[in-house]
Amino acid sequence: MLHAYGFQFCGNCLGDVVPNGSEVLVDPALEIRPLDVVAVLLDPEAGGAFAGFINGISAGGFMGVCKIYLGSHQSRQGETIHLVAQLNPPVISPIPASAIKALHRCADAGVLANAAEFTHEDLAAMDLLLPFVTTANALSPINPTWQPKGYQQ
Repeated sequence: MLHAYGFQFCGNCLGDVVPNGSEVLVDPALEIRPLDVVAVLLDPEAGGAFAGFINGISAGGFMGVCKIYLGSHQSRQGETIHLVAQLNPPVISPIPASAIKALHRCADAGVLANAAEFTHEDLAAMDLLLPFVTTANALSPINPTWQPKGYQQ
């Protein structure tokens, strides 16, 4: 059985959709759809073009981010590249599947579900990101059995 877990979100990158200090519930059993808020655990041992980013902002071998899932595409070499974004500032990060340890949906933090909470700045950022949504297809969670060490429900 897969267990939900939670964490306290830190930062302003998701604007007022997920405010700094929010308690976020993650359910690793849920499918991920474009515009869902996701928890991404990056692999600090990943090589390639993404290694510098992971190693530059990781702490103690743990590197997790909370972003908006936009979809995926295939690289020229055939690897799946997942696109995640943030609102403040509006930025898209292409993350190769090989750099992801886990990708889980935040249970009650879908962007469309929280549209009433968008500020003018959040809406302007979403307008810039929407053209990069790649598909309407759902994605199975990546490594759904991953749990934070020592997490107590």
